[in-house]
Amino acid sequence: MKWIFFICLFSLPLTMLAQEDSTYEGLKNSVSEIKLTDSISINNTEWELNRLDSNAMRRWFAPILPSTPNNRLKNRDYFLAGKVTSSNNFDLLILIEEKKKDDTTKSQVAYLVTHKKDGTYIASLEIGLTGTKKKSSFVTSSWLYKDYKIVQDSKITVNQRSYADLKKYKISNSGRFILSANY
Repeated sequence: MKWIFFICLFSLPLTMLAQEDSTYEGLKNSVSEIKLTDSISINNTEWELNRLDSNAMRRWFAPILPSTPNNRLKNRDYFLAGKVTSSNNFDLLILIEEKKKDDTTKSQVAYLVTHKKDGTYIASLEIGLTGTKKKSSFVTSSWLYKDYKIVQDSKITVNQRSYADLKKYKISNSGRFILSANY
């Protein structure tokens, strides 16, 4: 009985040291601020990534994960790449998802996620995508402007034929992504 007490007594400090800060402020403080002087390009290439564990994904980014029975956390890694906190109503977080397949293909998806200042999830938008699948390749990149406008450029190549699409979004004062007309 004494041995169980001593084991518990000595293992308790180790478990306390292993726990990470699970608050929204701790999540935001784990990445650097992105300054929006004019605009930034979001193209999945130059990020200082901070890996998120599955508990943080479920807690702060659960709506991005599907509710289907398959495990979206399997064969995928999630990273927090940056934040924009200059708005008074919401915070923008850049979330990166890396997918790994058995056939060594790899794709990367960047999401722009809005949260209220208290950490409540508002909305998300897929703003960057790179990858290949069978006989197709796809690249999506976006520009985020200081007035919270987003221009998304998509290029898809299927069987040596190229397709392109350009979309414009505006982030409302409440943190929602609004698709603008292309005219």
